[in-house]
Amino acid sequence: MPRIERVGLRDLDSLYEIEVECFGEEAYSKFILRLLLMDSRTIALKILADEDIAGFVIGRVERRWRKPIGRIYTLNVKPEYRGRGFGKSIMQAIEQEFRKRGCEEIVLEVAVENLQAISLYKSLGYEFCDRIKNYYGAGRDALVARKLLR
Repeated sequence: MPRIERVGLRDLDSLYEIEVECFGEEAYSKFILRLLLMDSRTIALKILADEDIAGFVIGRVERRWRKPIGRIYTLNVKPEYRGRGFGKSIMQAIEQEFRKRGCEEIVLEVAVENLQAISLYKSLGYEFCDRIKNYYGAGRDALVARKLLR
């Protein structure tokens, strides 16, 4: 049975390997991941299958018009664990953490061609409200999704 735990700096190397495996050239650098993990506003969770990190999510509480919102920076599930509910479980867990910190909304960006992630976000109640041209580089657009936390 998978379990969800907080990420620590000791997980950095493993997280970076998974990030590169999932996102290739668009992966966050180890430096950026370290900065996020060291930020007190960051929420970072990992999902474990036995003792293997099957995936992780990193989000951050940000302020918009004085109200805190949650922003998802990266969601990763190793290919061999996809389609087993791991992404959904870890997203529900981070949503709960955002609620605990007073967030009323979550925002994220996803590549228009990442149909698996788009499907996951739709199933979790995210609404797609905008498109950002060239967000991931020339010709690689992103969709912006939002979810109100109730």
